[in-house]
Amino acid sequence: MNANELADELHKIYIQEAAECWDVVEEAATMLRQQQEKLTKYELRHVAQRDRIAILEMQHKQQQAEIESLKAKTLTDEEITEIFDTTFEVHDYQDSFIKFARAILRKAQEK
Repeated sequence: MNANELADELHKIYIQEAAECWDVVEEAATMLRQQQEKLTKYELRHVAQRDRIAILEMQHKQQQAEIESLKAKTLTDEEITEIFDTTFEVHDYQDSFIKFARAILRKAQEK
């Protein structure tokens, strides 16, 4: 029995007020309780899914912020070449490499 059929039966009971129709009322009450139980489950599931979506959106925003932070600290090839040209000296490779590495780190921290 669907909702329209149930409405029709209840209308008949209202008009007839026959004792034999009260079983339809009992069936309708049971049906409505079952539908309410299903509806409550769907609503709870919807709330849980909405909460999960909110958590995922928050995680996504955090990841985007982390990505942007990492992008900001990435040096371009041109920047690295410029730092290399200003710090590297041919006669002292070890000292030049340390200066170069420190200059790279400073530049990245500035971003």
